[in-house]
Amino acid sequence: MTIHCDELLPSETHKPRASRGGLAWMLAGALTLAGAIAAQAAESGIRPGVLPDRWLLGGPNCVELPEFQIHEYNPDLYILRQSGCSNDEKPFLYLLFGQNKALLLDTGAGKTSVARTVKTVIDHWLERNKKASIPLVVGHLHGHDDHTGGDPQFASAPDTTLIAPKADAVKAFFGFKVWPKEIVQYDLGGRVLDIIPIPGHDDNSIAIYDRQTGLLLTGDTLYPGRIYVNDTLAEFAASIERLVDFTKDKPVTHILGTHVENSRTPYKEYAIHTVYQPDEHVLELGRAHLLELQDAVKRMNGTLKPVSLRDFSVCGKYPTCER
Repeated sequence: MTIHCDELLPSETHKPRASRGGLAWMLAGALTLAGAIAAQAAESGIRPGVLPDRWLLGGPNCVELPEFQIHEYNPDLYILRQSGCSNDEKPFLYLLFGQNKALLLDTGAGKTSVARTVKTVIDHWLERNKKASIPLVVGHLHGHDDHTGGDPQFASAPDTTLIAPKADAVKAFFGFKVWPKEIVQYDLGGRVLDIIPIPGHDDNSIAIYDRQTGLLLTGDTLYPGRIYVNDTLAEFAASIERLVDFTKDKPVTHILGTHVENSRTPYKEYAIHTVYQPDEHVLELGRAHLLELQDAVKRMNGTLKPVSLRDFSVCGKYPTCER
């Protein structure tokens, strides 16, 4: 893994590390992985990208860490991870660029300069693409406060549309007529996204399938950690079935959620509010994990029974996860 330190964005709670002046870019990881993804992409028509071997882990020395790790998955998709030093949830954010607009998914857990960080990435993209500006849409994979904490920073930003993290606002913006059974499309300009309603963790939860990369972004509905079913189990089960059915005939490069709470040791989770996770699980999951979740939910026979699986667990309402 290579880190290019062009600039470390200052933190509101920690002093920034002295650097040469420029942004802390986490460039795409191992070349062997890049080659494998490129080969797969050539066969499926999917545009390749690379994930890092490891993410910034929130410690042990917070003074040396920026507010966000910025990873260029490919030149038109960036993944931002908030440092655990500012919030122990350590959420992931996604920034996708099309020809006509950009879409930011989630704004983090607050106590950061997220708008400035995003603007830096956008300015970098504009310079590379020789463009003067691009409109920004700010949406959410669901509406919990660890994913909407930076919303006020975008509320009055120029050339920016902020979608309120409420089910009615999500339905209205994307044009849903039959929620949650309908899947709609949203075009960034030469980049079509499928917007899939998946209530269960939150009543406004959505997943986004990016046809360009084959990535399925699932928010807190599927990720390597504790999956909380805050709505009814029936709603959650229907959402998982919807994802399974949608993906059955589509290439899925990775399933990417918005947290990592498991370690690399099977069945082992970090405790809630852990800041430093030195042996954390990789972010990416695959469709096999989606099928595993589907099977686990089916085995509950309509009654939620918390269960631990190799790479994630299913729980009741936050914050309980009794087994």
